[in-house]
Amino acid sequence: MTAPEEQGQHDETAEEPGQHEETAEELQARQQRANRATRGALAGVLGLEALVVLLMPRALAQSSGGLGATKTALLIALAVLMVVLAAMLRRRWGVGAGSAVQLLFLATGTWLPVALVASVPLVGVWLYLLNLRSQVAGTPGGARMLIS
Repeated sequence: MTAPEEQGQHDETAEEPGQHEETAEELQARQQRANRATRGALAGVLGLEALVVLLMPRALAQSSGGLGATKTALLIALAVLMVVLAAMLRRRWGVGAGSAVQLLFLATGTWLPVALVASVPLVGVWLYLLNLRSQVAGTPGGARMLIS
């Protein structure tokens, strides 16, 4: 009758669900997946920003009487740059270049104040994803997060 007594006891060597210790290889693989996922989300944000920038001339032309050729060309160039950088985010320097474009996106608010309505929230999402990437993927924080 030792079987019921043994059933009530837990074997100390058996692993509990959720108590699995990650090996170094598993941790590194998880961090790489998280890094790829956050880079994909950052690329999505850049793509969305490019779409917003391309829609700005049409919306502003109706409200402010026109933009002019120079401002329209600059907005189109910024949108093309965002799309190119969205494709380049897998490169080591991609996150840093994307962050520099965020500053350009915010700078459009100096000559198109209504652009701040779109740029401030989207840049906030960019910063949130950079912070999330640092926490989940284990990338360095601060300025070093832009080149790794």
